[in-house]
Amino acid sequence: RDLGWTKDGDGNYYFLTSTTSTTVFTAHLDTADYAIPHKVNHMFREDPTTHSIFARTDGSSILGADDKAGVAILLKMAHVHKVPGLYMLFVGEECGGIGSMAAAKTLKEAFYKTYKRIVSFDRRGYDSVITHQSGGRSASQVFATELSERLNTAGKSVGWAFRYAPDSGGTFTDSASFVEGIPECTNISVGYSGA
Repeated sequence: RDLGWTKDGDGNYYFLTSTTSTTVFTAHLDTADYAIPHKVNHMFREDPTTHSIFARTDGSSILGADDKAGVAILLKMAHVHKVPGLYMLFVGEECGGIGSMAAAKTLKEAFYKTYKRIVSFDRRGYDSVITHQSGGRSASQVFATELSERLNTAGKSVGWAFRYAPDSGGTFTDSASFVEGIPECTNISVGYSGA
């Protein structure tokens, strides 16, 4: 069934769960695999029994943990837990942030006035809240510390021993495309490794 995502002219997808939230959540649809073409033909499916959302391909390409782990988390946050926010799934992150850079240029002034933070779900490991991307600061230490504490507390409430902490070792993901207009742009670990 139609999950309500909107596709823009650049191939990015958007989904809004709240008109009052000031948070954007992002992940990217492409993956880094040089043996297989970057074009991933996505298919989304909802399990009618559990209402879980699944992302897969049409079989002509791989999904890849980087960043399908982030996509899976965002789909569950948006459709199962209904976490308030704007959700953005970008194309071309592995090719230099093509989708997010296009969006950063074409989004209207109202977007930059409305949103105060962008949290990308595209980091290996289990414990990073990134404060620096593309050679500069992208999120404040105060924000990264607060987000780390909230993630750790949420994990503890369901029996997971998260150890999130601010990390200045970021490189680039889609949230970095918005640092000129959004005060807090971070990237958090989603559990994959070897990518």
